[in-house]
Formats: sequence, structure tokens, C-alpha cells
Amino acid sequence: MAVFQSKYRELSFYVNGERHSFSSGSFSTDDAEVIAVLEALVDAKRVYEPEKSEDPETQPEEKPEEPESKPEDKPSTRRKASAK
Repeated sequence: MAVFQSKYRELSFYVNGERHSFSSGSFSTDDAEVIAVLEALVDAKRVYEPEKSEDPETQPEEKPEEPESKPEDKPSTRRKASAK
């Protein structure tokens, strides 16, 4: 399944005369024609693409990668103005 994100919450587009819409800025599909149209859209970005395997029963399903946690922020070394 391909997942697409848009900066617009309710972006709509047509494929073969049929209207499709993003919901809350996200759209997912397995349809190859819809995927082709979405990849051509400037306002849509593909965020998840499953890896294709020859035998899906032998390989476990993989979840989309989670973003790595950010390192802890160091306290600021800037001096603060006096409150006098």
C-alpha cells in the first residue's frame, strides 16, 4: 500500500473521471493508476512505499520506519539580561 501526504487537508484529484480526496492531508491506495497520478502531483508526496518481495508469505510485514529520536537539547549558554 502506498501512502501519500499533502500540505492541503482536503486535496482532491481525478483518475479516469473518478474523484479521489485526501483526508486530513493523507491518502493511501493500492491502485496503480491512482499511484501514478499522485506521483505526478506537485502537492502530494509519497511517504511510505512497501518493499516488494517475491513471496509475501515467507517474509514478515515491515512497518514504516519511525523517525529517530532527537538527541537531548543542551541548555543554552547565552547570557540573560539582568532584571535590575
